[in-house]
Amino acid sequence: MRDFYKELSSLSLQERMSVYKMREDRADVIVPALLIYMNVLKWAGAEEILIPKIGLADGLIHALYDEVISTL
Repeated sequence: MRDFYKELSSLSLQERMSVYKMREDRADVIVPALLIYMNVLKWAGAEEILIPKIGLADGLIHALYDEVISTL
């Protein structure tokens, strides 16, 4: 993860988008996100973090949908 952080932080936003085929909204946040993950691992004394494939906004939409469906 450190190597990936070093690589990505050395690239501009446009380079991250081009080299790694990232959307702009992903290329923009990946460097600070990696820094957060590395710090969480260090502070927790952990070797891995389980990260859901679904984002917070998507999870809220699913939860609201389930709530609406259960009331029908």
